[in-house]
Amino acid sequence: MRLMRLTARTVLGLALVLSVILSCRGAFAQSEWQKKVVDLINANQFSDATAQLVSLRDLSPEEQIQKDWYIELMRRIRIEFRYSEAQIKEQLKEAGYDTSDEKMREWESKRYLEMRAIDGERRYFKHAVANLARLDPELRANRVVTEYDKQATAARIQGCVDMIEASDGKGKLTHGRHNVFTCVATIPANTIPAGELVKYWAPFPRTTCARQQDVKLVSVDADRYEISPESDLQRTVYMEKTAEKDKDVVFKLVFETTSYAQYFSQEYLLENAKPYDENSEVYKTYTAEYLPHMIKTDAMKKWAQEIVGDETNPVKKVSLLFDKIDATYPWASSNEYGTMTCIPEYVIREGHGDCGMLTLLLISACRSVGVPAKWQSGWTMKNSGSCGMHDWGEIYYEGIGWVPIDMSYGKMKSDDPVVRDIYKSGLDQYRLVINDSIGRPLFIPKKYFRSEPVDLQAGEIETKDGNLYFNKWNFEMTVETK
Repeated sequence: MRLMRLTARTVLGLALVLSVILSCRGAFAQSEWQKKVVDLINANQFSDATAQLVSLRDLSPEEQIQKDWYIELMRRIRIEFRYSEAQIKEQLKEAGYDTSDEKMREWESKRYLEMRAIDGERRYFKHAVANLARLDPELRANRVVTEYDKQATAARIQGCVDMIEASDGKGKLTHGRHNVFTCVATIPANTIPAGELVKYWAPFPRTTCARQQDVKLVSVDADRYEISPESDLQRTVYMEKTAEKDKDVVFKLVFETTSYAQYFSQEYLLENAKPYDENSEVYKTYTAEYLPHMIKTDAMKKWAQEIVGDETNPVKKVSLLFDKIDATYPWASSNEYGTMTCIPEYVIREGHGDCGMLTLLLISACRSVGVPAKWQSGWTMKNSGSCGMHDWGEIYYEGIGWVPIDMSYGKMKSDDPVVRDIYKSGLDQYRLVINDSIGRPLFIPKKYFRSEPVDLQAGEIETKDGNLYFNKWNFEMTVETK
């Protein structure tokens, strides 16, 4: 298909920074109606919240945006909590779990079985049953470890050993891996009326990370496209196609990178990290709040300070926070980030989180105790060619620079303390970096609410009539190593 490169940024209407809208600490002062609606949604009284919203008249443009978002938020929460009690009991039965009301109420009260009583009806999270064995300590202890799991764990440990042996412990890049990625976004036929323009913001690799080099666009299957600037912290290729009757709308993007492993030993960091220049832009930027998901509330400061105690060395502070989060909050599938008002608070309240949620808790905690920390995310690769979405971070040490950290990989199961702590200050070569921040406006502004207002991994799609949410299209990322 012929490619026409856009030569200017097209203004597509009002650019919505959804992270501001989601934050109770946001730029818009909440009126009485907004406070009431938020309280009703938090109390799972969706019908009453909807009635309140429908009755509103003479709103300002900003208030209308918030009204529209609250309606959309409730729709998205219903998608996340899609199963009835009868349906979840059937899933529990198929998994061999107790289906008694007594046991279910126990799991719910301990937040092992995620449920919201929406308008008085118990509705269950789409991954509630799968998460049970991850969250219930008894089920987790009795979980059968398959041969595949054992081999996967052994392979990861060996990869850590290889990374340490090849490294100088000072951040030397090793294990260079040339990758060819293929991204395919597919909208099923007739989802979009024939003749309508479809807009897609596809993920594209960052070029400012030393662990990711030789970034090259190979091909684009679209009518028109434009690559966002290298300075964009959430990088995309903006693409357009026109829907055709009885045909899937398919966007395809191929690009190359070379990825590297990088490891800093704890000893090297302890010996070489200097006191922070608290007047530097790096320090001020990356120890500041970035609402609503990188917070320095009084509660967060207190929580983090209790963990680090009287420790003043930044390397040891990070190590203490890493250990605490790893020991306290197990990984579990999460709600879509766009349904959450403050992710670190969610992790502490619910007692679990996925990779990005644990990372945002670590970042918030580090910033709260004066250690610069930032977000990084994209995809992980497997030798089989499959890829998985993943989030991690970086810590800034004065005199050394940015050091990678992977909170959700946590401590490795090894008797060797160096291997055990490798992801406190190292990262393997199986990474594709798309984002160096969260919640950034997209190049070629998006008119409607983003499906994912925090991260960007599968991308975003919209038409003239609105955003196309994730349940309306499919995405696949594969990789070939050359």
